[in-house]
Amino acid sequence: MNTIRSKSLCIGVMILLALVPVAAAHAQKLSPKLQNAVGRWQVIDDDSKPGGQVETYLQDGKLFGKVTQVRPERTPTDLCDRCSGANKNQLILGLAIIRDFHAEGDDWVGGSVLDPENGKVYRGKIWTVGRDELHLRGFIGSPIFGRTQTWIKLP
Repeated sequence: MNTIRSKSLCIGVMILLALVPVAAAHAQKLSPKLQNAVGRWQVIDDDSKPGGQVETYLQDGKLFGKVTQVRPERTPTDLCDRCSGANKNQLILGLAIIRDFHAEGDDWVGGSVLDPENGKVYRGKIWTVGRDELHLRGFIGSPIFGRTQTWIKLP
């Protein structure tokens, strides 16, 4: 009888130890700078004019963002006709343009950014400055070859 209990206890401990890294990953605390990236944002275009609006959100510990308001010169029924794959001819409104960014230090990295104006997908990096400013850098290859937009947090 003791042998059966010992084996059961040993198996139970092994299962718990195997689950510790999984629980730690889900319980990862985000720094205030990482948390500040979640919210509603006014996109500021390269010419310093307000563009559309994007809502960023967490899904399975990763940062995503979808279009909640299209650019002023567009209509809510405009399609991403320059996009490819599953995004081809999808409504721009509601389109997930920020995908799969993971936390690294105080930055969100490793994800992709879709520009619905040209249909191109870029690698990216996202970071916040203060509570109301988000910087999104999209690039191809090296981060040196890219551009950065500053977005302003909406109430």
